[in-house]
Amino acid sequence: MAQFRQGILIGLLLSMLLTVAIALTLNDKRRHQLRYRLEKLRNEFPGIGQIKQSAQEAANRARETGENLGKQVQETADKLAQQAQEILSTVHQTDKE
Repeated sequence: MAQFRQGILIGLLLSMLLTVAIALTLNDKRRHQLRYRLEKLRNEFPGIGQIKQSAQEAANRARETGENLGKQVQETADKLAQQAQEILSTVHQTDKE
């Protein structure tokens, strides 16, 4: 099944390339139109540098979020430990009385 899909994909790709080649040989006007459309399409996609920068920013935000979450978990654990200690102290004082 995977070979069938791969064959169809290769066939479609070759068909597209053949269509482009025929269009380029037919007439200069079509070639200029195609070049314009391809250039327009290329300009719509972000550059590699922009993608790398976005990925780096996302990684930094994820790291900062992880650090903040770790701090909040530690603070909560400290508060719970303190409250548990207070409860134990109260229980010991009640037992002594």
